[in-house]
Amino acid sequence: MTKLLSPRDEAELMVLTSLLECNGIVFHVQNAFFGGLYPGLNIFPFNERVILVAESDLDRASLLARDFLNAMAESPEREGHAG
Repeated sequence: MTKLLSPRDEAELMVLTSLLECNGIVFHVQNAFFGGLYPGLNIFPFNERVILVAESDLDRASLLARDFLNAMAESPEREGHAG
């Protein structure tokens, strides 16, 4: 398996893994349970959660992740302009 990305927070992790699962992409979250022990301490490498996918699914998974992350970046709520 190869690294897809490291989510910034728990919410991002949940959405990304849901997207992968709904699209039939097999994945593994490295440090899935350990990473939640100290949620505010993601600056330490041992606490980082990493989404891994099969090499054969990397292109599809990357496209899904990129589309989601781009949509989040363009969201008015992310920019502090919530109505």
